[in-house]
Amino acid sequence: MKKNATILPAQRRQHILEILRQEPIIRGARLSEMLGVSEMTIRRDLDVLEKQGLVERTHGGAILRQERVDGKFFYHRSRQQNPGQKQSIAQRAASLIEDHDTVFLGEGYTASQIVGHIDPQRPVTIFTNNLAVLADAGRSAAEIILLPGVYDADTQSVSGPLTLEMIERINADKLFLGADGLSLRSGMTTPNLEIAVIERSMIRHTRGKVIVMAEHAKFGMVAQVEIAPMERIDVIITNREIPGGFRKDLDRLKIELVVA
Repeated sequence: MKKNATILPAQRRQHILEILRQEPIIRGARLSEMLGVSEMTIRRDLDVLEKQGLVERTHGGAILRQERVDGKFFYHRSRQQNPGQKQSIAQRAASLIEDHDTVFLGEGYTASQIVGHIDPQRPVTIFTNNLAVLADAGRSAAEIILLPGVYDADTQSVSGPLTLEMIERINADKLFLGADGLSLRSGMTTPNLEIAVIERSMIRHTRGKVIVMAEHAKFGMVAQVEIAPMERIDVIITNREIPGGFRKDLDRLKIELVVA
């Protein structure tokens, strides 16, 4: 779809935002083709939009920056949003678990689905504050150890000083976290302070890989509380391919991208 190259810059930038709402991660070359202007013009437009806080620049393109307005994570609402994508991501995550691994599982629907996809004969120890894992506990040979703490019905999890004290006594081989938001600049974020505190502690006490599970739509989302900068993530599992420019940014940060 070609646009008139003589339109005003402000109008062209609005077109760019409209395109990004449909395709949240995009290369500058594609925008150039769609809007009928040079890649240099697109780069200038993206620079302006980045200064306005509307996009984040990637290697050769941009990602739409989206603010979450939710004040809290709700497990049951998350379960209803793209359940098929989350199941695929959870299944791919489970394939990364090896015999005799000691694993941290964080909060959220995607993380809770991992247990049901682990090889039923695989000897694994799982520490988690995510009580929703119990729904699939009978389908796995994994030893599941629930962390103590104060129960939150909205998140289907526990948190608090007892949870943190137990986490500090564990050295996990792998950590699996669901993401509310992932941003090159803002890192992994959540609208829930308790989740952030617990998951930061899990990251500190994981001696192996920190694995983040995020649907494609979560890229560019920024919530109120940072869990970790992108540099602290080792693997991202998502549901579809992303443009090469963003992949190059992940490569630069030494983050492995896995498509479920």
